[in-house]
Amino acid sequence: MRNIKTFEAFKNSVNESIQFGSYYYSTRTAFGEHSDNLPEKGNTKYLVFAHNEVDFYGQRIRLENGGSNKQHIGIFDDEASAADAYNTAMKKPDGVYISFSMGTLYAKSKFSFQYEETQGKLAKIKA
Repeated sequence: MRNIKTFEAFKNSVNESIQFGSYYYSTRTAFGEHSDNLPEKGNTKYLVFAHNEVDFYGQRIRLENGGSNKQHIGIFDDEASAADAYNTAMKKPDGVYISFSMGTLYAKSKFSFQYEETQGKLAKIKA
């Protein structure tokens, strides 16, 4: 019985996360208006973004928006500022961007960046 409860707790916590884990960017232009705030090679900053992927009765789907699947909210020097932006954004979703992710953004080079999620919220929708 204990293993079932432990598994259920794990399963529920996984469903709350975005599960991107990590994401690679190979261009600065993907960050749009935030590209001037990107970290220099070898440095790390914090990235917060919203996206349109949701949980629909256990299936992961993307809501249609006719454009990008991500909306970058900001790139921050410290985790506290990123957390504030993350929490604020979750209170006021914008259009189909109703799921959120926050994590570290490491500059491998001038044009190559690795994102590692530290927290996320995958919206659940029902019909």
